[in-house]
Amino acid sequence: MKHVCLVLLGSAVAAPVAHAQSAPSTSWCPPGATWTYGWSWWQESGTVTVRYARDTVVAGQPAQVLTRSRLAHDSATPGSPSYTTPMSSVLTRAVGDRVDVWANGQFYPLYDFAARPGAGWLTPRVVPSGPCPAELVQVTVDSVGTQQVAGRTLRWLRVHLSAPAGTSGPVIGQWRGRLYEQLGSMDYLQPQSPTCAGTDPGYIAGFGKFQATGWPAIGYGNGALVLATALARATAAGFGVYPTPSAGLCTLALPAKLAADASLQVLTLTGQLIRRLPVPASRQLDVRGLPAGTYTLLLAGTGQPTLAQRLVVE
Repeated sequence: MKHVCLVLLGSAVAAPVAHAQSAPSTSWCPPGATWTYGWSWWQESGTVTVRYARDTVVAGQPAQVLTRSRLAHDSATPGSPSYTTPMSSVLTRAVGDRVDVWANGQFYPLYDFAARPGAGWLTPRVVPSGPCPAELVQVTVDSVGTQQVAGRTLRWLRVHLSAPAGTSGPVIGQWRGRLYEQLGSMDYLQPQSPTCAGTDPGYIAGFGKFQATGWPAIGYGNGALVLATALARATAAGFGVYPTPSAGLCTLALPAKLAADASLQVLTLTGQLIRRLPVPASRQLDVRGLPAGTYTLLLAGTGQPTLAQRLVVE
């Protein structure tokens, strides 16, 4: 694997489906649910966006269709345009406290938030293009807990992967970080295989952002979930941008203590990184040339919390 960077999801939909009218589970795929992850393959990088599209029925059981698309650019060719590519969809279903995923002609457990430490299940590994038919992996729960996220108490799991019973050899790759109900994994929706479908099939991992109807946007950075209330925390920490709205020429307010490698990142509201800039000594931010719209401006650096402010360009 040449690059292991940010991104999401992967289970190809291969089953015949029929539309259903039932609403998705409130604990999984709420209306408007959209996940943004990173993406990397050789010199290509970008984001993968996953959206709850509709309900369906698979083998007589209610399920959800998640559509995926990849926005990427070739970092080896400066100035090359970004391009969007549709990807295979994913089928999931919510059964009580459990979320299942469709692969190999059947549903497998993906998360189980009623599980206790020591519990386990088999789940398929994936690459960006879809599931690896022969690669099932044993998931074992290490710890569980709850956390307040966007005003909701969400359960979480930490797990480790191992070879299924009766098989031998080590499992290459990890499923790092917590698995949150409603949000999924902070590493990637499903455990990935670094070898299936070739020796370098690409990589999607690193939860970037989740949003849904009635939810504040939830992002992930520096090992912690970051809510929309991060705007107020950024202001309290001394990070601001004004005026906003503006024509793209703004003044920055910066914290008293700033990491030596601090930089600015401009993201769309779907989490797409469109500019990475050094912190200007003049504190004058020039983003003229950006299309009119609302953006997120991040201030990040080693040893300091990532701070977020809203940037509106007219």
